[in-house]
Amino acid sequence: MAETVSSIEMPGGFASGPNDNCRSLIEVPLDDQSNWAASNLALECAADRAAAAGAPRLEALALLQNARITLAEAQRRAQDSAMLRADAGGLALNGLGPARRIADLSIRFDFTARLIETALDAEMLPGSEIADGLAALSRDRSDDPGRTAWLHALQGRALLARGSSEAAAAQLRQAIFFESQRSQPVRLADWYLLLAAADPAKRATYALQAYHALETVRPFLPARDPLTEESIFSLRVQPVFNAAVDLRLSDPQGDVLLAQEVVEKLRQAEIQSVFGADCVPPRIPVGPEELSDGEILFYPILLEDRVEILFAVKLEGQAAPQYQRITVRDGARLERVERLVKTMTLELAYFGIDGDWEESASALFELLIAPIEQYLGEHSTLIIVPDGILRRVPFAALLDPEGAPLVARTAITVAPSLAYTRPGDRAGKNVQVVAASLSAEVDLPAGRFPALAATAEEARMAAGFGDPLAKRGVVLEDFERAELVDTFAAQSIDVLHLATHASFNGRSDRSFIVAQDGAILLSELRELIERSGDRGELLALIVLSACETALGDDQATMGLAGAAVQAGSESALASLWEVSDEGTAQLMRNFYLNYAAGQGRATALRNAQLALIEEDDGLWSDPRIWAAFTLLGAWR
Repeated sequence: MAETVSSIEMPGGFASGPNDNCRSLIEVPLDDQSNWAASNLALECAADRAAAAGAPRLEALALLQNARITLAEAQRRAQDSAMLRADAGGLALNGLGPARRIADLSIRFDFTARLIETALDAEMLPGSEIADGLAALSRDRSDDPGRTAWLHALQGRALLARGSSEAAAAQLRQAIFFESQRSQPVRLADWYLLLAAADPAKRATYALQAYHALETVRPFLPARDPLTEESIFSLRVQPVFNAAVDLRLSDPQGDVLLAQEVVEKLRQAEIQSVFGADCVPPRIPVGPEELSDGEILFYPILLEDRVEILFAVKLEGQAAPQYQRITVRDGARLERVERLVKTMTLELAYFGIDGDWEESASALFELLIAPIEQYLGEHSTLIIVPDGILRRVPFAALLDPEGAPLVARTAITVAPSLAYTRPGDRAGKNVQVVAASLSAEVDLPAGRFPALAATAEEARMAAGFGDPLAKRGVVLEDFERAELVDTFAAQSIDVLHLATHASFNGRSDRSFIVAQDGAILLSELRELIERSGDRGELLALIVLSACETALGDDQATMGLAGAAVQAGSESALASLWEVSDEGTAQLMRNFYLNYAAGQGRATALRNAQLALIEEDDGLWSDPRIWAAFTLLGAWR
């Protein structure tokens, strides 16, 4: 292995030498860098062993994957970004040697191109290694239009990195020409986006062409990169959408409706990338014309230098509302917003009233909510379509200038996309509830799930709509998969309450609930619901109690946001972090009493949270309890 890889400094104050990468795995510190540090060392170990075994393909793959995860870590850790980018670039350049020893021409080309692309992503100034790699690609490209396009694009990027914009633009136009000759020009949008950077005078034209090119091929894109396992959405889709959104909003007089349509398509694309287009086919989004008095559609959009807010509010006596736009620049750079969100969520989730989360919660209120707070009131409902890291935010706990939480000002729901959200109907008197609980400890391949002492009582309370002695619904204690299947087959169900462990890890194949006899994927739960009596209707509400969402993992919070969609429900009620059994039971009791009384879902949750906040003894007023719970989807 090249010396530059073996000398990379690792978190925790130790370095990996040429022979100790595998041994160092046991020394990874338990901190917020643990996952990356362990993966980094494991891939260095794999590269060492592949080099010793004379396996250049595996060695190049380990170095490529290590470079990619290090680039991702650089984005996550702004304070160490320059160092990590340099490490990632070094790893990519180190991979070029073994890549050139791969016998298969097609595989050799793909590895070499990806490694050069990664080095350029890491902002490496092109030197002899990249020049030699480009020369090798020129020899290997044959007559394949896709490879020829890729070569021209990399040559253009190298020229652009040296400041030769005109020469870079010429190369990128060649890349577009050859890519257009493919039956599926899957990289055409990428090359247009690069051309927009090389020819800023025509940036708007090229950015829109990138967007239209992407929309043509997006249904054919794989979910993950075949070499690195990275999300294709993050690699290829999101940058093009972000450029299109930024372009639409660069003009203060720009068309707000067009900007909203692009943002909504971005949200839909992200949901489909996580759960699969087959599981969540496109629908017509909720529009402003469907709002009732006091309801607000709210898109906060995070851009590098500002926050853009698109919103539509229905005022009493007003005709159909239109989307409006507010731009926030003061203190609204992306880096600061991300820092505020991380501080607030981690402090609040782990320390509650003893934490220092209030300052961040107040700052986020000022950035996101203050521009529209004039529309908030006792009968308002805020329907939030969050962007990126904002999915982690417990919006109910944002603090206004008087220190009051946002939930005291309005009811709230969160929607992953308006295309996968409906307003819903208020509960009637004959709502059918099934409450399934798991009290026993369960040991599964996915991990050991401890006993949950209060879940049986919680299930009886949910089935009784707040009264555990009432016999209104079906209770399944320490339930198994077959019991759930039989119950759905026997009757129509409106509310499914799951008082059991549940895990949301972004991808649909890793999000599940825990039954006594094993894990049930949310995709399997959806199939179960859809098969029930061949009715095909959605549940009104699925309540996911005792769920475990990986706080700080954007993929996990997307999994939580899409829980209702994936499980076949109009809405979901779940928590952003673990809450005590007793605190959960108290909030759920209040929620069900409100829901049974005919309150809408968002209003029922709001009043349940306020009841905990306002308790005389303060037993449940800790925001770590009430702020964790979020309504996702239908709000009425």
